[in-house]
Amino acid sequence: MGLLDRLTGGKRRANVEATIREMAESARLQPSIQYFHSSQAALWNTFCEGAEDIVWQLVVKNLDKRMDWGLKSKLRKFDEERLLTIYWWMLLYHLILLKHGGVDGRKTPDDFAALEGAATDFVRSHARRTSTGIEAPRPWDERWNHQFTLESAMSIYNGVYEMLGLFNDLTKRVNHVSEFTTATERGFDERLNSLRD
Repeated sequence: MGLLDRLTGGKRRANVEATIREMAESARLQPSIQYFHSSQAALWNTFCEGAEDIVWQLVVKNLDKRMDWGLKSKLRKFDEERLLTIYWWMLLYHLILLKHGGVDGRKTPDDFAALEGAATDFVRSHARRTSTGIEAPRPWDERWNHQFTLESAMSIYNGVYEMLGLFNDLTKRVNHVSEFTTATERGFDERLNSLRD
């Protein structure tokens, strides 16, 4: 790899990192959350932070090797529209984690509806504000909110690979998704536990 390749790769990586941070900050400041009660606001911030961490680890640098989908060498494929899609999908994925884990063992349908609304408001407003004025992305599956965690992770993985035009190796996919699901479930539980402290 030549010096120019390293320099442009470093600049590209910095731009991708900045875009991910901006999306997370935009999501945290989503106007619809002003009506949230304190526990919903705390959950929303947990979702924004978790989605930011997941996207950063998948695309930029994974500190947890279980969060490796083989995407870091594909930085040139990540424009703002694709990053927005993946970030939003990870917000929705947090809803799946909440739905199947709940908070303190309780199911939270009111929280689910409020948080889903905030995620949808975020992606629509952020899509309008992008430099190219893109259309808001669609969920990875029409019935995403009826999926289980592993099923969601598999669908997201397939959607990301399709969106980027990458070859989807079945063996790697099974390993990547299994490890990702374990890591994200554990990370979500840790974030929820920190809310209780």
